[in-house]
Amino acid sequence: MSTFIRSGLRDAVFGTQDGLVSTLGVLTGIAEGTQSGEVVVIAGFVIIAVESLSMAGGSYLSTKSQRAYLERLLREEEEAIAKDPEGERQELWAMYQARGYSNEEIAIVVNRLLSDKRLLLEDMAHKELGICPATLDEPMSNALVMGIAYVMGGLIPVLPYLAFPVHTALPISIGSTLLALFVFGGLKGHVVGQGWWRSGLEMLSIASLAVLAGFAIGHVTRLWVG
Repeated sequence: MSTFIRSGLRDAVFGTQDGLVSTLGVLTGIAEGTQSGEVVVIAGFVIIAVESLSMAGGSYLSTKSQRAYLERLLREEEEAIAKDPEGERQELWAMYQARGYSNEEIAIVVNRLLSDKRLLLEDMAHKELGICPATLDEPMSNALVMGIAYVMGGLIPVLPYLAFPVHTALPISIGSTLLALFVFGGLKGHVVGQGWWRSGLEMLSIASLAVLAGFAIGHVTRLWVG
């Protein structure tokens, strides 16, 4: 479970934040530009459907490519261990010597690692390549997290337009989304060990720029077209 949380946290934060911010910015612009709740709702659901699939697909392909590359490095390291165990012994000795281990300590560690190729591969992958074989990201799970997070985030700015006229729904959409961003930012800050209020304000500032940009573009467009 902890491995899944570590690998999925990035996609959950990215998907939720993008779903909230981008959908809010676009819908604010459309609402101000068209003054039509029906248009806003249609655009909102189209944006959520298309962007969630796009984001999930992008997450899947990027994670799959990264995993394939890391697995190739692991295979190459495994082949090196099989073909040149003495060379691996020298590398291990040099690595642990550079970290301040005594010769007696190094001999114990090296002999133990060389007696178990699985442990040797894990140690060399971590020390030499910076890879932890047991915690490689899963492309499909990351894609699901990304897609679901985007949908959940994107629905918040859309829902007010289903229940209220556009003039009433616009401030409710903005307010509820900004509140959701602040709460989500606070939760993210708590998880990563940062100040919850600072993390919340960070997300609010990003969203505020999107709202202002969307509103300004929509207002100027309505004046120009009208």
